[in-house]
Amino acid sequence: MYFSKANRFSGTESLDSPTHSSIDYQDEEVAYLLARLEEQNNLLQNDPKNSNFESLRANFQAIKNKEKDSDLDWDFWGKLIVDYEGIARKQPSLLTKKIRQGIPDSLRGTLWQLISKSKNHDLEETYAELLKENTTYEKIIRRDLSRTFPDHEYFKDSTGEGQESLFNVMKVYSLYDKELGYCQGLSFIVGPLLLNMPDEEAFCVLVRLMEGYDMRGLYTPNMEGLQLRLYQFDQLLYDLLPKVARHLDNEGIRSTMYASQWFMTLFAYKFPLELVFRILDVLFAEGYDSIFKIAFALIKKNQDFILEFEFESLIDFLKNGLFDIYDDDINELIKDASNIKIPKRRLDKLANHFVQMNKEFEDKNIMIDHLKRENRELTTEIQRLHLAVESLSNENSILKSELDDKKFEEEANKTLIDALQKQIEESEKLVSHTLRDSRKQAEEQVRVELDVLINKNIDNTRKNQELEDRVAELEQLLVDIKIKYAESEIEKENYQRKWENLKRFLD
Repeated sequence: MYFSKANRFSGTESLDSPTHSSIDYQDEEVAYLLARLEEQNNLLQNDPKNSNFESLRANFQAIKNKEKDSDLDWDFWGKLIVDYEGIARKQPSLLTKKIRQGIPDSLRGTLWQLISKSKNHDLEETYAELLKENTTYEKIIRRDLSRTFPDHEYFKDSTGEGQESLFNVMKVYSLYDKELGYCQGLSFIVGPLLLNMPDEEAFCVLVRLMEGYDMRGLYTPNMEGLQLRLYQFDQLLYDLLPKVARHLDNEGIRSTMYASQWFMTLFAYKFPLELVFRILDVLFAEGYDSIFKIAFALIKKNQDFILEFEFESLIDFLKNGLFDIYDDDINELIKDASNIKIPKRRLDKLANHFVQMNKEFEDKNIMIDHLKRENRELTTEIQRLHLAVESLSNENSILKSELDDKKFEEEANKTLIDALQKQIEESEKLVSHTLRDSRKQAEEQVRVELDVLINKNIDNTRKNQELEDRVAELEQLLVDIKIKYAESEIEKENYQRKWENLKRFLD
């Protein structure tokens, strides 16, 4: 993208710089001129390949000697050739006025080079070297030559010097700027240059226009510079001529349908070459933004017609009929254009807004690319899932078949189970009856045995009682015996003591 270049090389960028901050310019166009001057100086300071302009000044002297009897203001133009920067700084209003009145035909080529500071010996040598090479665009360039100024004496002959010079410059530029290559609109810029200077000098001026006047973006593959200019044009049209803007919108006419040619060819595709020369006079001095003033001057002058026309007639008129109202009075058009006021800050604001919109658009494109990539991945995943579904469907069919077999087998098993269930129920009934009978027998037997046990228990209880009674009797008898034994012992002791006493007595 070349928006950064647009900011760097815009026609009025340096108006707000410290160099001019102390000067109060009454005329905005004067400020444009001085801004271009400073901007060109900045460019040349950064370009070590720049050479001096002595050859151009020498060329002026030769022209002056040749046309010394003409009515040209040789004093002014001579001073301008000698010290363009000095005149631009000291007498900007006069310089702007003179340039808008038109640079003399005999001095035009020289002054274009001086104003744009395009003279560069190294670049001319590069031109000579590249001229020997071939370009992949040769066939396309040759094809377009006959469409460029087909009615002009210098260019209409397919074997003439004009078409050959045009071919050479276009071929060399396509080799010099490989990224841009070739674009048809460029030949309408080169043609007017070749009518005012040699081929190699026209090439140098073309390079300066591309790099120093922010025109390169008009022709690059993405045409980002053209998109910017059309965006600025659309917004300014609503600012300056809202009725025309609304009418064009209502008719479905977009600026791309008619204004692209204006910006890419500087109106050279249809308008008289003398007008193109005058447009270039102003452009070289004041910058590319001056094209807006030409465009809006033409539209404003023709707005009554524009508001009456409908789609097809309106498109044709915008492309081919805008200059007719001036009846070839170029000075009037340039005067009208100078009265169109387009503040630099408005252009800068629109440019910044366009850059922001472009960034948002690029971000959206990145998001869209991301979504597209995700969509591709999802599509692949869906295809994979489709295959998986087909596989599962086949597997499901097999399982369904197996399930049907199982259901059939289940039905058979159910029938068998029902039969077995009946057998079980019958067996349970039989077992139940058998168990009931057995239970009765068992209960009867238990009852008999229980009676026997009860009787035995009663008998045992009785016997136990008898034994307990016997034991009690024996225990009582034992007690009685013990008592009698004790009594007999006592009696024995008494007898023993009596014996002992008797025995002692006897002794």
